[in-house]
Amino acid sequence: MSATGRVVLVTGAARGIGRCIAQAFAGKGHVAVVTDLDAAGARSTAAALGGAAHAYGMDVRDAAQVADVVARVVHEHGAIDVLVNNAGRMTQGGFAATSHADFGAMLDVNVVGIFNCVQAISPAMMARRRGAIVNIASVSSVRGGGAVGNVWYGATKAAVVAMTSGLARELGPHGVRVNAISPGVVETGMVSEFMTPAVRDRVLTRFPLGRLATVDDVARTALFLASDDAAFVTGQTVAVDGGFLTN
Repeated sequence: MSATGRVVLVTGAARGIGRCIAQAFAGKGHVAVVTDLDAAGARSTAAALGGAAHAYGMDVRDAAQVADVVARVVHEHGAIDVLVNNAGRMTQGGFAATSHADFGAMLDVNVVGIFNCVQAISPAMMARRRGAIVNIASVSSVRGGGAVGNVWYGATKAAVVAMTSGLARELGPHGVRVNAISPGVVETGMVSEFMTPAVRDRVLTRFPLGRLATVDDVARTALFLASDDAAFVTGQTVAVDGGFLTN
C-alpha cells in the first residue's frame, strides 16, 4: 500500500487466507488486527506477525460482539482504515445432501457476518470520509458451486458479490470504497480435507494456468484493492482464479 501505518481488521484470520492477508498487511508496515472465532488461533497468528499485529476473539455472527471488538480496536488504535471480510464457511455435497442447519451456518457466517462487520465499522469510515472494504467472495458465486463446494455455498457468495456492488454505491459518496475478490480453489487446510488426488486431477483440468490458487495470490490482490493504487476502483469483484471462469 502507498501509505503505512493503517489499521487493517481481518476476520477469520487465525489460518488460511485470512492469516496470509494479515501477514501481507503487517509486512507492509500496517497494523494487522487479527480476529477469529478461534481466539487462541488469532493470538497465535498475531504472535507470529510480531508487534504490528493484535488479536481479538470475535464471532462475526454475533452483532453485539462485533460492535464491542470494533469499539475496542478504535479505542486502542484510533481508527479502522481497512476491513477485510474473510471469515467463511463451506460444506460439500449436492444440494439435497445439505441440511437446513448447514445452509443456515453458511448464511450466518458468509452473509450475516459481513452485514454485522460493515454495520459496525462503516459509520466511522463515512465520518472520516476514508476507508476500504474488501470482501472475500468466490468463483462459485458465478458457477453455482464452482469447481468444488455446493450450490448453497455458491448462493451465499453470490450474496457477497451483490452486497459489494450495493455497498460501493451507497458508501462511495462518503469516501469509502468496497470491492471483492473471487478466488478459485485455494490451497488451504479447509480444501485439503476433501481434495483427494483424484479430485485434484479433475479440478486442475478446469484451470488454464494449471495450478490451484495460493493464499499469497489472494493476499496480494487484497493489498492492491485496499491501496491508494486502487483509489478509483470500487464495486468490483476481481476473479483470482487462474482462468477458471474462461471455461
